[in-house]
Amino acid sequence: MSLHRRNAKRDRNERLLVEYLQKSGAVVHRISGPGLPDLLVGYRKRWLLAEVKSPKGKLETAQVLFHGAAKALNLPCYVIYSVEDAAAMLKGSP
Repeated sequence: MSLHRRNAKRDRNERLLVEYLQKSGAVVHRISGPGLPDLLVGYRKRWLLAEVKSPKGKLETAQVLFHGAAKALNLPCYVIYSVEDAAAMLKGSP
């Protein structure tokens, strides 16, 4: 199964957040698939998972399940709505 699908729906703010993360020194890969987060972010020798949502966006059921599984495995998985959220995600990374 590919991590990419054609014409994946992306939130409008994703481009801005990816640009911010890259300018902050992160390596960013866009991923897609049912329930998977939107971004795989490499920062300071660590991988983070980030779901990008518009300001009023909510997680879908498959995303909630993925986030629960990630938490159970102690994998850092974030929901980011803004540059401030992206900055907080990076700050929380050692």
